[in-house]
Amino acid sequence: MEKIGSKPDTTYSDEVTKMLVYFVRHGETTWNKRKKLQGQHDTKLTPRGIEQARLAGLGMKDIPFDYIIASPLSRARMTAEIIRGDRDLEIDFDDRLKEIDFGKDNGRCFGKILEDPRYVRYYRFFKEPHKYKPIKGAESYQRVIERAEEFFRERIIPLEGEKENVLVVGHTTWMHAFIIHITGRPMSMLWQSSFGKNCEAIIFEVKDGKMEILFENRMYYDEKNLTLS
Repeated sequence: MEKIGSKPDTTYSDEVTKMLVYFVRHGETTWNKRKKLQGQHDTKLTPRGIEQARLAGLGMKDIPFDYIIASPLSRARMTAEIIRGDRDLEIDFDDRLKEIDFGKDNGRCFGKILEDPRYVRYYRFFKEPHKYKPIKGAESYQRVIERAEEFFRERIIPLEGEKENVLVVGHTTWMHAFIIHITGRPMSMLWQSSFGKNCEAIIFEVKDGKMEILFENRMYYDEKNLTLS
């Protein structure tokens, strides 16, 4: 199996077994369509987003998930519920999985932001992440990395030896920040990861307390035609 962007020396515990963690981005939302900064605003899935989650769930139906955890925001919660299907599993939630918080700038249209020199802060967010500085009351990339690392260390790594296939449903910026952390890539490369489509998965292997990326962009359905891949 091809291994992409791994950092073998990221060690959290002394466990000696392995498990797979499937991190899936939520389906399309109303604000995705309108190209708005969602942050921690509680947007819902569009009909297309529901269908993306349904087809992703069908594509993952043979994966024997034994634990599911998601961001409590509606778009992630709904995606997790749809992918779960008829599995007899409860879904846990963790606030540390929430998307980056833009504070009072939640809801701004990022298409217009990128065209307006007055919003250089958000131009940097997308184009020069190593130079991004949040407004007062919003989160930095570093803060997102800290809570992402804490989440994996406290909620996921301890499952090694108890679980074999874990589903985590969350958000794009959150996972891009964690990819930077686990691979040791510079912050300037934060948006260069191939991960990010709705209901796309990034797959980790956890073995002997170490995390390694196996696949950075695994799709379980045909995005263009919304059919199984």
